[in-house]
Amino acid sequence: MATIRFLPDRLNSEPVVFRGFTTPELGMAALAGVGIGFVLSLPFAFIFGWLAVPTVALLFPLVLIAFGGRWLAARKRGKPENYLWQQVALKMRRTGFGDPSLIIDSRGWSLRRSKSIRSIK
Repeated sequence: MATIRFLPDRLNSEPVVFRGFTTPELGMAALAGVGIGFVLSLPFAFIFGWLAVPTVALLFPLVLIAFGGRWLAARKRGKPENYLWQQVALKMRRTGFGDPSLIIDSRGWSLRRSKSIRSIK
């Protein structure tokens, strides 16, 4: 029976679905696009009427995905698979909305020795 002697790094990784986005990233970008489009459409609602709100809110995710995919792919290049999610968790933790068990404090370690290495010989 043939066995795999090594496990390829990207065997269990989620495949890229569209323009450099994986499925969760695509959904997150679409939701962010709807939110940003809703906020940007509010000034147009006073000028063109209330139909501008759903129109812009539903068209802005397409714009965000079309132009954001290339930017995201360049940002993720050469990084670990979960790099993006770690950065999101870090930013949420720093703003106070994230998991409080995530440690964000970094300090240098020091090693103190009671005797010098040369005297041990």
